Amino acid sequence: MTSGFAPTLLEGRTTFLTGASSGIGAVLATMLAAHGSSVALMARSEKELRLLAERIEADGGRAVAVPGDLTDADSVRAAVREAEERLGPIDRLVHCAGEARNQAFLCDQDEDQWMATLDINLLGAFRVARAIVPGMMERREGNIVMVSSIAGKRGLPANTSYCASKFGLNGMTQALASELGAFGVRVNAVCPGLTDSPAATDGERYGDPFMAAIAKHHGPPDLTWERYLKRAVNSTILRRLVRPEEIAAQVLFLLSDLSGGMTGQAVNVDAGAL
Repeated sequence: MTSGFAPTLLEGRTTFLTGASSGIGAVLATMLAAHGSSVALMARSEKELRLLAERIEADGGRAVAVPGDLTDADSVRAAVREAEERLGPIDRLVHCAGEARNQAFLCDQDEDQWMATLDINLLGAFRVARAIVPGMMERREGNIVMVSSIAGKRGLPANTSYCASKFGLNGMTQALASELGAFGVRVNAVCPGLTDSPAATDGERYGDPFMAAIAKHHGPPDLTWERYLKRAVNSTILRRLVRPEEIAAQVLFLLSDLSGGMTGQAVNVDAGAL
């Protein structure tokens, strides 16, 4: 390698990463490459993926962009095939893609949007795991990390579809771990709390339908996204948002041999959410 990245925890590994184009996924992609893994970057946004891959390679890492749509099984399989053709067998998988927009109270929720959340967060995890797991089983080695949420451990108002998808993802993690342990494959999940990224901090991206539902059913009617977010942050033990780098570091730990005795776990990274 040239100056920049020095291989350490994941030297010689190949990681397939969904949701890689922005937010936690983009930070994680850089960290994985910094620790020696080749990285296949998957998301729908081809331009952002290619720019990220170029930045990683300019710093001495190895990354390829494999655009794909998690809601389409054929697209997922094609992305996985391309990744394996360009990088070799995949021995690490991180499902980081997530959908949290347009959440509302169930009584107000549009069915198509409710299902769209599950399609990305849960069915997307199924599709990408189904495409990659057989190879791990055949080689009898591998490691999978699902990026879930603290909303996969407790119900939150105006989040029925998001919570359902993340509870399901945590259940899938446990069940898949029980299936794959005999094949030398570990499966764990990371459960972030409120994170310092646009998905949580930008009220225009996340907050409008959500805040309308909260104001309508729980009140007060004049509650704003800024006030709601401040209250949520202040309810954590650390009184702050979680940084994307902190979530990425936990994923890195679970992907590495440092966590060799762990499987079927869902680990919180939530600033001590109460």
